[in-house]
Amino acid sequence: MTGHASFLPSAVPSSDEREFDLDDPFIGLLGQKTGRDELWLGKLVPRYTSYPPATAFQEGVTALDYKAALAALPANDPISLYLHIPFCQSLCLYCGCNTCATQRHERVTNYLGFVLREIQNVALIRETPWPVSFLHFGGGSPNFLSEKEFGLVFDSLARNFDMSSYQEISVEMDPRLITQAQIKTLSMLGVTRVSLGVQDFDPNVQHIIGRLQSYELVKAACALIRNSEIRSINFDLMYGLPMQSPTSVAETAQEAVMLRPDRISLFSYAHLPHVKKHQKVLEQYILPGPHACLAMEGAARQVFKEAGYVEIGMDHFALPSDSLSIARQEGRLHRNFQGYTDDTASTLLGFGASSIGSTSMAYFQNARSPEAYEEAIRKDGFATTRGLRLSGEDRLRAEIIETLMCTLCVNLEEVCRKHHYALATLSEEIEALKPYEQCGIVSRQGNTISLALPYRMAVRVIASLFDKTVRRIDTPVSRAV
Repeated sequence: MTGHASFLPSAVPSSDEREFDLDDPFIGLLGQKTGRDELWLGKLVPRYTSYPPATAFQEGVTALDYKAALAALPANDPISLYLHIPFCQSLCLYCGCNTCATQRHERVTNYLGFVLREIQNVALIRETPWPVSFLHFGGGSPNFLSEKEFGLVFDSLARNFDMSSYQEISVEMDPRLITQAQIKTLSMLGVTRVSLGVQDFDPNVQHIIGRLQSYELVKAACALIRNSEIRSINFDLMYGLPMQSPTSVAETAQEAVMLRPDRISLFSYAHLPHVKKHQKVLEQYILPGPHACLAMEGAARQVFKEAGYVEIGMDHFALPSDSLSIARQEGRLHRNFQGYTDDTASTLLGFGASSIGSTSMAYFQNARSPEAYEEAIRKDGFATTRGLRLSGEDRLRAEIIETLMCTLCVNLEEVCRKHHYALATLSEEIEALKPYEQCGIVSRQGNTISLALPYRMAVRVIASLFDKTVRRIDTPVSRAV
């Protein structure tokens, strides 16, 4: 396992050293370095939205491989769809998504034409349409599309798939682009949930990261959504940005719960300037270190808990009535490339640049840049360039890691039995758990391991003990908190 103590270059001081007053009541014990923290805090590990992670995908997987995998799928099993819109009006400096800024809407319109071709070509693999359970638009800013363009996409999906019994249609949205006409259109098209990129309500933080959007703007967007047939709102919030502190993050959390979103995703900022070069600009400011980030996360978490939100896995929160909370309670929580979900489909079809599709046996990824994607669709009708066929042991480890990420505990013997492996297969991993057991981060009863709830943010590190993929030193992974 390779890793570094911090992403920060030595010339950039961390806020663990300079920014925060340890008398701040929001820091408390979370802001103090302990032996337990040193075992996991700041380690470079994947976010485990899949196993093996996308960084382990291999080049040379082709459209022929993808088509063969789709042709072999069971006829009546529901599938999920993901559409990637890699465009924004402007680029936010914190952004780690596969997106680009453009002021030329014809660029987006042209790209969409290729996505519609891909949808049709994939659907032609089957004589009868696949039934769709979940549909998600990600980006970028999917609401960069016009109302007419959304209509074209939904028309194509309705003609090529069976959309009659879907459970959810969700769209990621930039609150600055939302209009009444847009919300009305999405509502008429059947969208059930929108995810608003809020990040932080502090104007100073917004100025630094290049995303100015006032509390009143977000409040107005929520009002438009709630006056429609769209039934659910998600907020994406972020900590670990310049100028944030535990107190300021808690204030953003308080403002967020005043708007009562159904779900909240609380993400740590991943500083990867060697991959996302625009992030380098943020190094002129103090970047919070791991201990300060942990204090921020704890401060926001406390606000959400006191407001009645249910803790979901590592970094999601939901109202008790939300389907994600119900799935957690009933043991139906899953994790995929969109994060925590109650989607139970075993097949995901990805459309657009960089999108990832998955079956129970393999992963497939499209060409990453819009230009490369369009060229592939133009030549071949498909754009698959990377992927991975899963071995039996991959599937074993994938279930262990997903179960840990969703429930913070796993019965290793039970999972091994299910996948027809001896428990001895995990002897090295069980040995590697011992330091975490000795300091109370993990407890073990028989062959069931559980994270202590105060250390739920260490779950990625515990999951990484079961990760057998080989990562190069320059593989882009983020630190734990």
